Amino acid sequence: MGNISQEILTELYSILEKIIGARSVNLFKRKIEEKGITDVPQIIFEIAGEMGNLFGQRGAFATLREVGRQVAKDLMENHPREEWEKIFEEGLNVMGFAKGVKKEESRACICSCIFYPNFLEGRNLKPTEHPVCWIGWGFIEGFMKAFTGALGVRFAGRDFENSQCWFEIMREI
Repeated sequence: MGNISQEILTELYSILEKIIGARSVNLFKRKIEEKGITDVPQIIFEIAGEMGNLFGQRGAFATLREVGRQVAKDLMENHPREEWEKIFEEGLNVMGFAKGVKKEESRACICSCIFYPNFLEGRNLKPTEHPVCWIGWGFIEGFMKAFTGALGVRFAGRDFENSQCWFEIMREI
């Protein structure tokens, strides 16, 4: 299956380049390099913050949700269907969104996301109040559409005690 970390970053940068242009992506990369950031979750958090600066909160939310969906779609296109489940779980783990996944008939859960306790809580932000959350949301949505035929997913809340974020699978709008 190769190096999923590099594949995700390559896809992420490629999609962002189509949206904001090569110069902006190169600026992001340079800032990340200057800060010495090599950890994928930290890179994603940095990009999300920069997107918030560029587009404002709502613009970044919408843009990064679509980026997450497209990364999921591209990964599925690049791998056989029998690998999708593994790519979904590994991808969420590599990006920092989940150390595990739970799926039920009408909802899905990401377990132990590193962003809330390490990046959001200290800034007094709730789940989904920072653009980083929306990349993960889009990624989950992209895969849930493929796995279940869902039209989308809706954030259903965070179980703080068990470090779980739940997403409702929407079959109708």
